[in-house]
Amino acid sequence: MSSLESQGKVIETDVLVIGGGVSGLWAANRARAFVDRVTIVDKGPKDWGGQASMSGGAMDAAVPPDTADDFVKDLVYYYDGLCDQDFWGEIFSRSFDRMRDYQELGYEFITQPDGKLKGIPQRGLDHIKCYLGKPFGIGGKNMVRVLVDEAKRLGIHRVARIVITDLLKQNGSVVGATGFHSVNGEFHIFKAPSIIIAVGDGGWKTSYHHNTCAGDAAYLGLGAGAELSNCEFARVWNVPKLFAWEGQTYLLPLGAKFINAKGESFMDKYSPILGANTDPHYVTRAMAIEAREGRGPFFLDCSPMKPEDRELVTPKGGGWMELNYKKLKALGMNFFEDRTEWTAQMRRTVMGIRADMQGRTVVPGFFAAGRACATDPTLYIGGLSLCLTAVTGYIAGETAGRYAASQKAIDIDTSLVGYQKQNLYAPFEKSGIPSKEVLREIQKIVFPFDVSILKTEAGLKKALAGLERIREKSLPRMGAPDPHYLMKLMEVKSIFLMSELFVRASLMRTESRAGHYREDHPLRDDSTWLGQIMVSQKGEAINLRVELLPVDRYRIKPTRYYSDNFTFPPAR
Repeated sequence: MSSLESQGKVIETDVLVIGGGVSGLWAANRARAFVDRVTIVDKGPKDWGGQASMSGGAMDAAVPPDTADDFVKDLVYYYDGLCDQDFWGEIFSRSFDRMRDYQELGYEFITQPDGKLKGIPQRGLDHIKCYLGKPFGIGGKNMVRVLVDEAKRLGIHRVARIVITDLLKQNGSVVGATGFHSVNGEFHIFKAPSIIIAVGDGGWKTSYHHNTCAGDAAYLGLGAGAELSNCEFARVWNVPKLFAWEGQTYLLPLGAKFINAKGESFMDKYSPILGANTDPHYVTRAMAIEAREGRGPFFLDCSPMKPEDRELVTPKGGGWMELNYKKLKALGMNFFEDRTEWTAQMRRTVMGIRADMQGRTVVPGFFAAGRACATDPTLYIGGLSLCLTAVTGYIAGETAGRYAASQKAIDIDTSLVGYQKQNLYAPFEKSGIPSKEVLREIQKIVFPFDVSILKTEAGLKKALAGLERIREKSLPRMGAPDPHYLMKLMEVKSIFLMSELFVRASLMRTESRAGHYREDHPLRDDSTWLGQIMVSQKGEAINLRVELLPVDRYRIKPTRYYSDNFTFPPAR
């Protein structure tokens, strides 16, 4: 037995995919066309499908006569110019092909009486439409099912309950990964010349259907030498106060409205053109201002919707949405007839690893797909994630598969593996504070409105000082009594890192654009900020720099800005 095998369970593969959601499944299935051995490793249950299994299963695609150029034009406007036109042109040009792949695998989209796909226009944009899965309510579950069935047919090796904690690098290239089983604690060593990270974006564990997103991409990516961007952009959503619901993206275009405690459709005041049919980041800004002025709480009113549209988005099929719907009815609450209270919620960041249009990072052998990539400045369109995961997963799978097929086997440095193993299990040696307590400390620092919604220099500097105290006093004292809590501890380490990057980048961007709003810098500044803040790490030092977009060579010039549809009062 080799010394490597004596340190833990060794799994050899040609392509290792970290993350078993839809982007990981797409990547693995495509990589299998180029190599024999493809392995998916996920910290969740086998074949659960990640966050997509909890989604509505809706997907954006440039369905003819719409074109990729039409969709890119919408995003340049929607993102206030902060749009990588090369990247999104590639995504939308391939989107309809992936939609047809889904249909060939057995997935169904809702159609109109004439048989054409039912598209719901998004956010008052000219072209982008969202196509709903059938039946509404368990579309995401069905998406996962057809992809898992295809993975089984292709002989993809799938490993569950494994938390990847480190990547292995030799001679500048990624050659493997290490981690542990979250139930029995067994150490795992993966040997792979090609690794795709396809985990979800990082979150703060604010709701039960987003409790696994923990910033793994940022933690693993920076540690491996990759660059990050979009760290200042976090998804602040408006959600029901007492229950979870997937679908405001479809409800608002079909007539639903948000109202304040006085019964006013308050978004009409902040945006007479779009009203409530807009991105949640603009709605939550208005909520924060309205609450500050004493006009909260806030409610969703679905009464203006047509009966046939209510029927369209009524959850069916026995999924979690239908379960919630029936529970509400049993409590005497009709979602579509009664006003339900909603509130702002800090959900997750959209920071991600910088990858090119083929999924390559700056580190040889390391690729990124789906929400692990840096793609957008927070503003969200219904179905965009499932479009992004399908296309980038397919592309990264092909790139990584071709790369792996060209590589020779390499012997992994056992001393590096031993070092990673020793560091990993160190929390077992002390009875420290529970990681959940540290998570609550982080939440209290990041969630205040002057850090998350109406950002200010004072609020962000206070948050940064609070995070520094956590780094010095709380993080070193965390302990883990068993493998399950070791997983939670590792998640909190990732969440701390993404929180620090979020605050630092938010403080650096002294303007307002798309999903980032500085109440003390409410205007755009194209000369300085029409670009991305790039983050890298050398040793313990984290470096931030600005890289402007190559707008001069882009075909579509920013001439309209979505944020110009809104007027918010000046800072006090």
